[in-house]
Amino acid sequence: MSELYPSDTELAALSGTTDGEQEVLFIPTGESPYYISFYRMLYRLLNVARRAGDLRVCKDGNLTFGVRAGRFMDGSTARNYAGASAQALTNNQTNYIYLTAGATLTVNITGFPDPDATPHIPLATIVTASGTYDFDDITDYRGRALLQLLDGIGPAERQDLMPNLYITAAAESGDDRQITFQARDAGNNNLAQRVLVRLWIATSDYGAPSAAGNTVALDTGTLIETVTANAYYLIESDATGKVRVTVTVAGAASRYILAEIDGRVYSSGQVDWTA
Repeated sequence: MSELYPSDTELAALSGTTDGEQEVLFIPTGESPYYISFYRMLYRLLNVARRAGDLRVCKDGNLTFGVRAGRFMDGSTARNYAGASAQALTNNQTNYIYLTAGATLTVNITGFPDPDATPHIPLATIVTASGTYDFDDITDYRGRALLQLLDGIGPAERQDLMPNLYITAAAESGDDRQITFQARDAGNNNLAQRVLVRLWIATSDYGAPSAAGNTVALDTGTLIETVTANAYYLIESDATGKVRVTVTVAGAASRYILAEIDGRVYSSGQVDWTA
């Protein structure tokens, strides 16, 4: 591929200007001495490109290599890699160089590992022959970690895969209290999907299901299974991720309404009925 430059006229017109984004100087034509402007340009270019040198593999011997210092994220943990030098290579082989979790530098001649089995950052390959290698025998692979697809799943979809429940209790009306369970995504936005909710009534927080003194009626959602009448149910939400039940208790009492979604249990906290 032959990438084109702007025309000579367009390039000449840049004389004495600076790049609008990074403020890199284009040395004025005919400036004397030119080297101060040249140093300004180099200084700014180095600052702009400094992070591009993180974890870069370089040649430091006939059968050795070095890795520049750099920073990267290991899941939610920030890692600082101090760099390395004089790392041995295998002769007459393609050497695969990468960092594993915890910033451990690894070299092998079998290939980069499966990222699902061994999370890693690929750094480079180096092809050696006859006890040495050339600079163009280093192939930079850092772009694989920088630019990648996420299996076609965007941030919104990933949030949807981590649902939670928001439970609210309406004011008492004639011994009735409506309890609403709203499924939400990881960003606490209402989840516009049908979800399966397991809910039960208890007399203590996170306690066992109890039908003593209460009745339950389903208002919103689809009943899948009644495990214990007036105590324990499996309910499919409506299309907006909502389940609503009416709990009736006569006289002064307290109850806890518990619900499970995606393996996690949520509590309404103490809900009171007056005499």
